[in-house]
This record gives sequence, C-alpha cells and structure tokens, in this order.
Amino acid sequence: MLDKNTIIGLVLIFAIFIGYGILSAPSEEEKAQIKRKQDSIALAKVQALEKEKEGKTIQITDTITTDSAQVENYSSLSSFGAFSPSANGENNTITISNELMDISFSSLGAIVNDVTLKNYKTYYKTNVKIFDKNIYGLNLSVGQNIVRTQDLYFTPTILGKEVTSNINVKKGDSVVLCFRAKTNDTINNGYLEFRYTIRGDDYRVGYDVIFNNLVGIVTDQSSIEMVWDANLRVQEKDGEVEVKNSSIYYSANNDVDYLKENGVDDKVEENGVNIKWITYKQQFFSSALIAKGEGFTSSTMQTITDKILQSRDSSYLRSMNSVISIPFDGEKKQSMFSMDFFYGPNKYSIMSSYDIDMEKIIPLGWGFFLFQWINRVAIIPVFDFLSNFGWNMGIVILVLTILVKIVLFPLAYKSYSSSAKMRILQPQIKKINEKYPKQEQAMDKQKATMALYKRAGINPMAGCLPILLQFPILIAMFRFFPASIELRQQSFLWADDLSSYDSIIDLPFSIPFYGSNVSLFCLLMTIAQIFYTRMTMKQQQSTNQMPGMKFMMYLMPIFMLFILNKYSAALNYYYFVSLCITFFQVWIIGKTVNEKKVLDRLKATEGKPIEKSKWQKRMEDLEKRNRAIMEQRQNMQNKGKAKR
Repeated sequence: MLDKNTIIGLVLIFAIFIGYGILSAPSEEEKAQIKRKQDSIALAKVQALEKEKEGKTIQITDTITTDSAQVENYSSLSSFGAFSPSANGENNTITISNELMDISFSSLGAIVNDVTLKNYKTYYKTNVKIFDKNIYGLNLSVGQNIVRTQDLYFTPTILGKEVTSNINVKKGDSVVLCFRAKTNDTINNGYLEFRYTIRGDDYRVGYDVIFNNLVGIVTDQSSIEMVWDANLRVQEKDGEVEVKNSSIYYSANNDVDYLKENGVDDKVEENGVNIKWITYKQQFFSSALIAKGEGFTSSTMQTITDKILQSRDSSYLRSMNSVISIPFDGEKKQSMFSMDFFYGPNKYSIMSSYDIDMEKIIPLGWGFFLFQWINRVAIIPVFDFLSNFGWNMGIVILVLTILVKIVLFPLAYKSYSSSAKMRILQPQIKKINEKYPKQEQAMDKQKATMALYKRAGINPMAGCLPILLQFPILIAMFRFFPASIELRQQSFLWADDLSSYDSIIDLPFSIPFYGSNVSLFCLLMTIAQIFYTRMTMKQQQSTNQMPGMKFMMYLMPIFMLFILNKYSAALNYYYFVSLCITFFQVWIIGKTVNEKKVLDRLKATEGKPIEKSKWQKRMEDLEKRNRAIMEQRQNMQNKGKAKR
C-alpha cells in the first residue's frame, strides 16, 4: 500500500517527464527540417540502388538537405513506381521524312508530334499539317498509381544506336525507330517499347507496343487503356463546309459507323466488339489508328466543335477524343500489340488498296448501293483514266460529261423522240380534251389519249425511263465531286478551287439559305435549268392539265440555286454542261422525227381495232373489278335507306 508521500512523489515524477516532453518537442520549423532530411535520405537510397545496379557504388550519409525541389522531384518519382528511371530526361525531337511526308517524333511520350504532307497545300498556301496538339499514349496500372506513357521520357534508337540527327527514307526503303522506357527492374530487363516503322512511299506508319518482363509491374490483366486526343486544323477555303465534313469514323464488327458531322457527339462501343480502325476524318485528310490482326476491344469516342478554341485561334477546326482498349495479357513476360497510323489524303485509290473498308469515310453514297456502285465501278475509274492525260480538271469533267451522255444516248433518243411525236399530236389531243371536259370524264379522256398514242406508235412511258436512269447518276455526281481530293485547289476559268464554290461577287451581307457569295457556275446551271423547263413545258402544254404543276416546275431551278450556291464548282459545272448537251440532243432528235410519217401512221390505223397490251388488259380488268365493288356498295346503301 502506497503512502501519501509515495503517491505525491510519483505524480511529481510524471509531471516532470510530461513537462520535459513539451519543452523539448521540436518546433514547426524543426519538424519540416526533419521531414526534408527523411525525404532526402529516401531519394538518395533510390539513386544508390540505380547506380549499384549499373555497377557503381554511392555512400549514403545522413546529410541534411534543404533543397525543396529535390524533395518534390522524389515525390514525383514515387508516383511513377517502377518507371521512375523514365520520369526525367530531355524532350528531344526526331524528324523522319519519306517521299510523302515529314513526321516529327517527341521522346517525351514517344509520340508522333506533327505530320506535314509534302504534296498538298492548304488554301492559304502553307503546308498541310494533319493535326496539331496530338496527344496519345497508354494508361498503365503500376502499383497503386496510373502511369501515363505521355509523361515518360523514352530513349530513341535505330538499330540499337541512339538517334542524333534527322533521317530521310527513300522509296523502297524503310526504317524502324524504337522508343524505350526503362524500369528499375534491370535484372530482368523490364521495359516498355514503342516501335515505329516508316516506309519510303507509304502514308502508313507501323506502330508496335512491346511489353518486356513487366509481369508484376504493370498490373492490368486483360486490356490496357489507350487515349488519343487531337485538334484538327483548318485546311480548306470554306471552314463551314469543312467542319460539316469532319468527324470520327470507325469500323466495328466489319460495319463502318461514324459520329454526327456537326456539333458535339459521342459514342461508346463495348461488350465484345472488334474495332478494326478509328479515323479522325476531315474533308480531304485523315489520321487513323488501324489495328493489325486482333482489333480493339472497346472505345469511347467524342467530337467537339470548340467555338471558344476557334475564336481564339482560327487555325483549329474540331477536337477529337478517344479512349480505346487494346488487348493485353498481364501474365505474359513478352507481348506485343501491332497497329498502323495513317496520315494522309482521303483518296479512294489509296484507301481502297488497304482492303479494310476505310474508303467508306469518303462520302460516295454508301447508304444506297446504286449510288456507290456507279461511283466505284464507273465514275471513279473513268475519271482517274482521264486525269492521267494531264489535262486541266475542267476539261476532264467536260469529257466525262460527254461520255456519260453518249452512254445514255440510246435511252435519251427514245425519250426525246417520243416527246417530239407527242408534240405533233397536240391538235388531236386538244380535240380529246374538248370531247371530255368534265372532271368525272378523266378516265375516258385518259383512255382516248392512250389509244391515240398507241395508233401513232408512241410509248409515253419511254419518256420516264431515261429520267429514272439519269437520277441515280445525278445523285452519284452530287456525292462524287465535292468529295474528290483530285479537284482540290484545281482552277478552271474563274474558279480557283473546283472542290469548293466559285465566287464572282462576295456580298457584304448574307442571304438566308443562300450565303454571301455569288457562284457563277451555279447561276449558269440555274438559267440552263429554267430554259430546259420552259422547253419541256412547251412540248407538254396540251397534255399537262395538273393545276400548279407549271409553277412547281419553274420553282425547282430556283430551289436548286439556293441549295447549290455553296457547293463544289465542279458539281455545278457538270450540271450546266450536262444540260447544254441535253439541249443539243433534243434539237438533233427533233430534227430527225418525220412529222408526215407519224400522221400517216395515225391515218392508217384510224378505225381499226387496237391490240391491247397485257398491262392495259390488267388495268382494265382491275378497273372493272373496282367498278363492280363500288356498284355493290352503292346498292347495299340504297337498300338500307329504303328499309329506313
């Protein structure tokens, strides 16, 4: 049992210890100094470990350092985990040129920093740069952290030697540029490598991602996330048209899809998809990421028209962003995923040669098989053949138009000759109209008119067939000319760029739905269309009884004027030339029709029974059945009224 004095003594002893602890505790400044010392020693140990593995030895001392930058550097190094040896370095630029482009690589991130095409200029006569602010790389799970490869410094080598100068690759040759990021596992030689293959005459750049002895370092198991962000640059004369033709296209499960080509859009593709390629498409140029063999397993894609970015710098068009999953086996000591980058023009002959359906990013009317079939099988081969003669593109389009008209001439002859014969029969048709003036006599009037045509040997349906056949060609051309890079910056007469609108007057104001430019080719096409409409209506004035049809026929050319004013000058030029040739054909065919022969045949068949075609017989039978049904219904209604 403790007495009173013992208890007091123990309390005093504890009080002395507590007081001493309080008085001897370090100040805030002393605490910070101790923390800096501990961080400095830890950093020195990391550096010593690296040197020791390289065969060097460093003496570690407990020297106190107050270099805050060194402590921050260690903090940054620790976030890279095993990749800390690649966290610092120099950002060197290596440029490799081939016959088609100059490619600038950055050792920070081992990325393609810039691509300049040699054979193409912007509308403003500067070299075409496919993109700017291009950032891509892998997000690796390393320990508890995510290491982004775009933050790592890679060592560039060619054939095992560090690259010290720019390189030129000639046609038929190739060069392999390797970027390696080391880890601190030098015993097992663990590293990540990006390998680029540049060929002398190819718009594609081979891109292999190689994982060597990273088991346990990179903890991702089945896939690795890859990000790809790029700001597209303005290249063309009309930025509004260009932005409407810029989007992300991709091939998923052998089906080509795209994000909408105006404003903001995003898509997510996952759950077992096989994405073969993703393309950042502009009007005439693209950058694409193409998987070799096994495709990407998922992707999230987004397009942004950044108005703030555009207002600050008019050289930028749109922003493209993608997060892509690439296959990865975390249990393998060595693995590689192979891809290609494509940096080049949206040219059909180039893209179709890759045999991966990437040519479908060119708008040739893929939504309907007939339009794209006409372009692929007929228009493009003939256009390419004519282009090889070195003619001006305006002459090429003229010859192409003449060839199309020659091919369609047999059908056009039937159509225009039928129209000419119908014009000869206008007095007889007028008599039929006078004989059946009432609305309820429309069926009888139609029968009499068809009988007249039959006696004169005229097939009224012959006039519809050429129009039906020419319509797909018109739509195919509507798609072909604005999408043809061959017409880009090609001048003809007053047009300085056949791929864009031709402007003879720039208005100080904008007309709604029309614009602020006055396209002369579009005006000429509209005038030609009005004259053609006038000629057609004059030929059919006695047969066309539909009210308002005449107004609608004249309204159509005006409507086309507003639609096509900002379209490709080549398209308006083609339509204009095509209409001019049509005038000539109609005039020639009209001269060949013998009016006396038509009237003599009409007299010879007068009063004779006319053999009806199978189609006429079916129509008459159908009419009889309809009349019988109507009479039966009328009788039933009359009986019902009688009972009431």
